[in-house]
Amino acid sequence: MGIAIETEGLRKRFRGVNAVDGVDLSVPEGAIFGFLGPNGAGKTTTIRLLLGLLNPNRGRISIFGEDLRRNRLRALKSVGVAFETPAHYEHLTGRENLDITRRLLKLDKAEIDQVLSTVELSHVAGRHVRKYSLGMRHRLGLARALLGKPKLLIFDEPTNGLDPVGIREMRDFIKTLPARTGATVFVSSHHLAEIEQMASHVAVIHLGKIVFQGAMNELRGLHAPRLEIGCSDDASASAMLGGGARKVESRNGRLVIELSSAEGAKARAAAINRKLNEAGIDVHHLAIAPWTLEELFLQLIGAKPQLGQE
Repeated sequence: MGIAIETEGLRKRFRGVNAVDGVDLSVPEGAIFGFLGPNGAGKTTTIRLLLGLLNPNRGRISIFGEDLRRNRLRALKSVGVAFETPAHYEHLTGRENLDITRRLLKLDKAEIDQVLSTVELSHVAGRHVRKYSLGMRHRLGLARALLGKPKLLIFDEPTNGLDPVGIREMRDFIKTLPARTGATVFVSSHHLAEIEQMASHVAVIHLGKIVFQGAMNELRGLHAPRLEIGCSDDASASAMLGGGARKVESRNGRLVIELSSAEGAKARAAAINRKLNEAGIDVHHLAIAPWTLEELFLQLIGAKPQLGQE
């Protein structure tokens, strides 16, 4: 598998502050790569550097092996971009908006119908954009990004402002893109639950530095699994099980046990069930509880859960 985006020691300073500080990215071809970070972490600055909209103070960027600084046009020729709030000509139709970009890129007219079909806007292609819903506007932005059959798609907050139905539709659409178009997808978002459901790889940036990068299963592998137990006597169960676990706590009416290792988690769960039953404690719920992306993200950036969260 090749590399779609590679950066080495990428740095950008504003007024003496490193907004991006030594960032090394490696985005594999064919991946849906989630780029995560809190506000002010350096996500937007990194994207602008990747697109040549900003020049780095230090470091190197290559897109499919093409050095961005040396061969900017050649490197970016294979890139399609959709920003958080795509700008359209409201008085023109969807098709007319795409035709402007099509002419600039000197593409065949047939591409317009292809991308409209891909984003499922063919039925409203002749409607003025001012009559589009927000979800339609977002999809029209994606259609523009798909013109020219780019090998790399960069999306910045593609679900921002959408309602739950629109978010789900956008997520499901993005998930299909590598298979449907062969493109690598680099998506920046603060919707962690959405990234968790669509991304194959993630990078977490905090204070301008990458604090994690890798496949989703590698991220989850940073912590041993947990067991979630519902039983008739939490206090007695907690006292019995505390010695064989890293941590035991009560959460939402159930015990949550952090095991010391991932090895033999299922066998450990079965042993715990037997031990509690033999002690006369009824178990009505027992499950391996995976770490959510939100929990892992908060640990990586050293943030504490907000009030009301466990």
